[in-house]
Amino acid sequence: MYIGRFAPTPSGPLHFGSIITALASYLDAKHNNGLWKIRIDDIDTPRVVEGAELSILKNLENLGLFWDGKISRQSKNIKEYKNSLEVLRKKNLIYNCHCSRKQIIKTNPAINESFYNNECRNKNLPSTNNSSIRLISNYESINFFDRTQGIQSNNNATCEDFLIKRSDKLFAYQLAVVIDDELQSINNIVRGTDLLSSTIKQCYINNLLNYSDKTYMHIPIATKNNRKLSKGNGDKLETNDFSLILIEALKFLQQKIQKDIQSASPKEIIKFAEKNWDIEPLKKLSELELNLNQNLLVD
Repeated sequence: MYIGRFAPTPSGPLHFGSIITALASYLDAKHNNGLWKIRIDDIDTPRVVEGAELSILKNLENLGLFWDGKISRQSKNIKEYKNSLEVLRKKNLIYNCHCSRKQIIKTNPAINESFYNNECRNKNLPSTNNSSIRLISNYESINFFDRTQGIQSNNNATCEDFLIKRSDKLFAYQLAVVIDDELQSINNIVRGTDLLSSTIKQCYINNLLNYSDKTYMHIPIATKNNRKLSKGNGDKLETNDFSLILIEALKFLQQKIQKDIQSASPKEIIKFAEKNWDIEPLKKLSELELNLNQNLLVD
């Protein structure tokens, strides 16, 4: 059975980009007679905003996007993260890293300032208050088929040993999301193309932990004035007209919309969209500039 999910970070209210992802993942699951689950990605505690989770869930309900089963939260999965870290440790696949971000940028100016050159791999450094943990990486041979973007593989000539536990002692997204999806029995993942490059690394971890295979679909990210919509950029919805929000999201996703459905209730719009969901218009598109009703967003 198809099991999909939407995993918002409770760092603020839903913005239009998040709604597009939520809607696409929901419609893809329901069109394929599947389940749609919710996970709250709250492991990055400094980013968590009080009241944001409740606001997100309420808006999903207002949009007619009702989830199946219990809500999962990353903060409840810490024990599983620790267990998986030990599995990788026993395989001699992790090591302590003492490099700061400034050091990494300084040593790689001609390549990519964020690319790590595996400086600490063979140093056998001790764990300290400021050290992080990196995974010894060999994902050159990893590839996967994306339902909208086609075959994907590592585009770099080499692989970097990436973080799986940060220097602030929080588990990194790349490790956590793989474990989270396995715990929820997720087998179909729909999200934005901005996470496409991360998927190679996550497939690599998925294989190392002997988890079940996943199917991926990355949809175009929403941009406005050539920048991605995000909470960090302050993009917020200005309207409580949830039917309008859904119609605009469906337009962005290039879905079929009939005139009589534009004035319908969210429930009726969702029912129509489920039946007519089509991923063909989304293939090979990495981003799309929004052309929205000016009353929908605030800058």
